[in-house]
Amino acid sequence: MRILGTWVAVLTAVLIASCGAPSQAQTPEPFVVKGRVVDEAGRPIARAEIVVDNEFLYNSNVTGRTGADGRYRISLPRVASTWNVTGTATQVVGGQSITVDLDPDNPDSLAGNAGAVRNFTARTSGTRPDGGSYGGWAIIYPPYDAMYQPTEVRLHFQPLDGGTAFSRQIENTGAGSAVKDVPIGRYRISATRGGRPMQIRPRNRGAFSSSITSGFNEVRSGYFELEMDVQ
Repeated sequence: MRILGTWVAVLTAVLIASCGAPSQAQTPEPFVVKGRVVDEAGRPIARAEIVVDNEFLYNSNVTGRTGADGRYRISLPRVASTWNVTGTATQVVGGQSITVDLDPDNPDSLAGNAGAVRNFTARTSGTRPDGGSYGGWAIIYPPYDAMYQPTEVRLHFQPLDGGTAFSRQIENTGAGSAVKDVPIGRYRISATRGGRPMQIRPRNRGAFSSSITSGFNEVRSGYFELEMDVQ
């Protein structure tokens, strides 16, 4: 009897704990898309826009926004179709308001009659489902008569928010000489070649100096660049 009483007490405690901390898991519902949007630290993002696009009909989509808890729920038309879910969120990074594309936990299309749960994360760097990057491109332009290869240049990034400094070697990307997928933010940036300091400035602006302070420019929704001259 004493053993039975102990098990009853344990079971009661578990049930009470379960009631006080509901599961975060969500179950798909027919003709409903739902989920949650968070930042890279796992904090909910309010007012993120979710777009559910009908893959059979052009320019036919349903949209919704997340609440204060980062959750959204969108009802779909009861038609036989598949749907693609994407999203964007506006964030303030380094004092600059930017719109970032959301990274889905599952990029696959869904059948409307099955419904789906699609969670998203707002990222400042990392690989997109299409192979691109969420981070920005830091692009350099050496003098036209430079006696060295752009890939000999190394950029050094000191985050202004107090984050950890890092360095990256310039790559020949096929679309310019650049460092790809730099986390979006504001930096103090300098350049070296073979360990020796170079002069740097924003592209076609101002005088050269040993470093610049800059963020990234949003060239189109979700895509960011920073162009610099080096010598």
